[in-house]
Amino acid sequence: MVPTWLILSTTVVLLALWLALAGWVIGARLAHDRLIRLRRRDAELLVGGADPSRWSRRRLWRTADGDWLPGTAEAARELVSRERPRLRRLANGRSQHRSHALRVLTRGGSPFAFRLLRSALDTADGGLRAAIVAIASEQQTPSADNLLLEILVDGSHPRSRTATELTPRARRLAPDLIDLADHAEAEVRYWALMLLREASDKPGVKAAAVRCSADPSGTVRSAAARLLGATHAADVQDVLHALLTDEVFFVRSHAARAVGEVGAEDLADVVAALLADTSWWVRAAAKESLFLLGGSGLEAAAEMLENEDGFARDGAREVVSAFRRESRPLELVG
Repeated sequence: MVPTWLILSTTVVLLALWLALAGWVIGARLAHDRLIRLRRRDAELLVGGADPSRWSRRRLWRTADGDWLPGTAEAARELVSRERPRLRRLANGRSQHRSHALRVLTRGGSPFAFRLLRSALDTADGGLRAAIVAIASEQQTPSADNLLLEILVDGSHPRSRTATELTPRARRLAPDLIDLADHAEAEVRYWALMLLREASDKPGVKAAAVRCSADPSGTVRSAAARLLGATHAADVQDVLHALLTDEVFFVRSHAARAVGEVGAEDLADVVAALLADTSWWVRAAAKESLFLLGGSGLEAAAEMLENEDGFARDGAREVVSAFRRESRPLELVG
């Protein structure tokens, strides 16, 4: 039998440890909240005309290295003017302060900032590469654009995340993205086409999508189909027709949606035939597309009501019923 004093002692020790842990968590949260409040207050003071030259190095660093706020750049510029050599040493070092120094140098407009960022990429681990992408993403400058494009191409950071940061820049980067649509690596071509959807009205975009519709990579062809749909061009029906019969199911799926987006009514019968496709995703996309095609889509669906394939008959009934209810396309895929 366990002695009572041992049970009580163990209970007291565990309770004390739990209280200590709870106190540490609460204290850390309070300290974090206080730091955020101080950063916001100081940033607002700088926006209001406060003189950063009167501030201490600690206060400037706290503001310059925090969240990107109006006033942050003023603190960073003052810190760079005071401690440029020290910041460059930290940016070239291997300490935990490296990403912080790179952030301050970039925000402060140092002429060496982007050269240091590129140099850091060569030896950076995953965490530092993510920080470099975040730092570059704050800057709406050609230097930042070029760095993010380089990171997208070399794949040193997950391309999906880099593409997310490039999306707001896609319209001004359309010529570069069109060139990347012919890149040797399929994944680069894919992301170039996906980003070009944000600039689908720019010259040369439709031509790039048409070229890539015959790409040997299925993912690239699917991106080309999506881009063709985004262009809303009426003269790409022959290209979409070929993609509707692609051997890869997700290419057929995106091509079917693109037909509805561009309003290619002449392809309604071809899309309706996809109601009998072996892939659920293709059948769902075909139903959406037929609804978008309006009257021609309804006629094509009605002709499939007597099809020998059960999936085709069910899908056709859904489309016809949706027209009767005037439902939204998303209701068709349930």
